[in-house]
Amino acid sequence: MKRLKKVSTVLLAIIACAGLLMGCSGSVESEETTAAAKETEATAGAAESSEAESEEAAVASDTEKQVIHMGSTGIYTDMVELIGELMPEQYEVELVMVDSNSGCVEGAVYGDIDGFLYNHEPWLMQYNEANGTDFKVMDHVYYGRSALYSDKYDSVEDLPDGATIAISNDSVNMEDNLLFLQSLGLITLGEKTDDESFLTTLDIVDNPKNLEFVEVEISYAARSLEECDAAIVTSALVLQAGKDPEDFIAENVEKKNYPIGLTILAEDENEQWVSDMLEVLSGDEFKNGFNEIYKGALVLY
Repeated sequence: MKRLKKVSTVLLAIIACAGLLMGCSGSVESEETTAAAKETEATAGAAESSEAESEEAAVASDTEKQVIHMGSTGIYTDMVELIGELMPEQYEVELVMVDSNSGCVEGAVYGDIDGFLYNHEPWLMQYNEANGTDFKVMDHVYYGRSALYSDKYDSVEDLPDGATIAISNDSVNMEDNLLFLQSLGLITLGEKTDDESFLTTLDIVDNPKNLEFVEVEISYAARSLEECDAAIVTSALVLQAGKDPEDFIAENVEKKNYPIGLTILAEDENEQWVSDMLEVLSGDEFKNGFNEIYKGALVLY
């Protein structure tokens, strides 16, 4: 009987130890399971965070705008601002200010300007030939009216003997100015020696009023009205100076033959932004805004 009791006691002890061992094993497995679950959660969280960052980067990439640098100056900058408002959302038009008639082409050559609507086509073609550049006018958008203005006299006939007249100092516009004065009967020009040369004041063969000519940079011509008796000025510059562009003593009607349009380097003509900007320039919103700004000083084709 005592022997059976001892055996039972031993069996109970063995069972108790086994239970303890199983309890320890269960505890270890539980801890391992918990740790694994936490690691899985951390990995999933990192993956979600990485995916979210990738989505944000994709959105930022989609919304990043292509910057188009447009050269301009003076009153012509209003046109650039109008274009910027009408371009598709993927573009941002940035104005690059210039301070001379050749500023836009020089900026484009140095890579600071992508395009402009400033210089007329004959001037650009002469610039290409003289400098070995390849500027291209993509369309004919407008022309700038030009006229003989005076703050002192009301008609061509009123100009006195020895009157001073401001004309452009670059070859293309100087020839245009002199031909205009000839059409008014103020001077007579000799024949051009060849098709590649331009008429200058040295080609004047008759000057009955003994007019004196002051050669100025075209963008500063309006300022010459304070010092000269008359000046040939682009009407837009007269408007910019706060004067009435219709208050001229004679208009140069030949300016219709000097078109201005979107000008770029020929290597860029297949760029998508060029196509998109041409579409804007041909639209009614641009045309209406243009006419409201320039009030006839610049004329759309």
